[in-house]
Amino acid sequence: MKKRSSLRVTLTGGLEEEVTPWAGAALLVELYRKAGVEAAGERALGRKRSPKGLREKQIVESFVLLSSLGGDCLDDMKRLRDDKGLEAMLGYRPPAPETARQWLDKFHEEKAMADKPIQGAFIPVESAPLVGLKEPNRQAILTYVERVSPGLQVTLDVDAQLVETAKRDARYCYEGYKSFQPMEVCWAETGLVLADEFRDGNVPAGKDIKRMVDEAYEMLPPGEWKVRVRSDSAGYQQDTLDHWHNRGWGFAVSADMSLQLKQEVESLPDESWNVWKSEKHDMVREWAEVPCVPGRKYERRDSQPYRYLAIRVRRQQGELLEDGVKIRHFAVATNMWDMEGQKLLEWQRGKAGTIEHIHHILDNELAAGVYPSAKHGANAAWLRLQVLTHNLLQLLKALALPQEYANAHPKRIRFAIFTQFGRVVKHAGRLLLRIANHVWETLLRTAYHRVLALSPPG
Repeated sequence: MKKRSSLRVTLTGGLEEEVTPWAGAALLVELYRKAGVEAAGERALGRKRSPKGLREKQIVESFVLLSSLGGDCLDDMKRLRDDKGLEAMLGYRPPAPETARQWLDKFHEEKAMADKPIQGAFIPVESAPLVGLKEPNRQAILTYVERVSPGLQVTLDVDAQLVETAKRDARYCYEGYKSFQPMEVCWAETGLVLADEFRDGNVPAGKDIKRMVDEAYEMLPPGEWKVRVRSDSAGYQQDTLDHWHNRGWGFAVSADMSLQLKQEVESLPDESWNVWKSEKHDMVREWAEVPCVPGRKYERRDSQPYRYLAIRVRRQQGELLEDGVKIRHFAVATNMWDMEGQKLLEWQRGKAGTIEHIHHILDNELAAGVYPSAKHGANAAWLRLQVLTHNLLQLLKALALPQEYANAHPKRIRFAIFTQFGRVVKHAGRLLLRIANHVWETLLRTAYHRVLALSPPG
């Protein structure tokens, strides 16, 4: 008995024209090229001596496409490679999975791992190619600043994230499972990631945090930037706070609850506490100024005194919290004396909506949630390519796409913009990519011409 489809059409093969389901990705490809990002990569990574094979800028572009279109492993590169319409649109055939894997391997230097201890934290020096891979991202940031004009306020949010892994040589994190712990620094006002570093899971989040924030700042073009830094307790180190203060940067950092600070907070009279807000389950959040400078084992006598704000969370009727205590206390250290306490605390908590949001996007909507290699440098390059993809999507949203996509996640952009059926046609010596009229007129036309009008910024 012949089985009938529930659809009113019959699915069959036989289409011989060059077509692609990703015609809308032409926007991202044009942006990558018109903004000078491909040229920056070519300059930094060098041209191939042999004319055979793909150029560096083409391989970087292929990785950007892989992540932006939903691929999350090297084997997914085959899907791009087998798309004849995409090949015609790009002007080259994306690399095979094994070629892509070999290309990532070149960012790894085994000699940089020679001093890695059997136990303990270790961050290897980046190889020259890996440092060069920062340059396409630098160009994307420069284009954003010059074309979008985001203003001079720069809030640098810094945080590390745990990414669980089954890699054999991965290290155990403080939560007790094997993981990696990459760190990123984002520019909160724009959503751009200014610095990234791939790390083993046992590397403390506070290690080299001062260097990472400095590197993020150096990614900005010269300007009269007004810089502020937000961090969790990983940034609560005296030399780090002094460094940011001496650079003229404001900061607000979650403070470790040392014994002295805990005693000072608990001794505050009730009239010192200000109601912040009521929360679910009869919870009350309050805040107070702490009139002391906590002693810490590494503080010097000449160290800079900073402002401390305390937070307490309790139940309105005095019942115990879930962990059996009546009150939880937290604190924030800052050098910003001119901002009202509650406003400052709310501002400091805002990093949860920026850097943690970016962690989610990199891990779950791009491809930083699964690392492809057992080689540290290859994984570091993979992370840097995800950051580049993220920043290009931020630039595309701010510069070209309709306003309704201003806060869209990659998943929505992929669904609404990139996944458009297109047919590649050769006509009168020209290569045309034809898409549906209503898609062109209502969605892509204006955005496409905005991207075409770009010229690489200086």
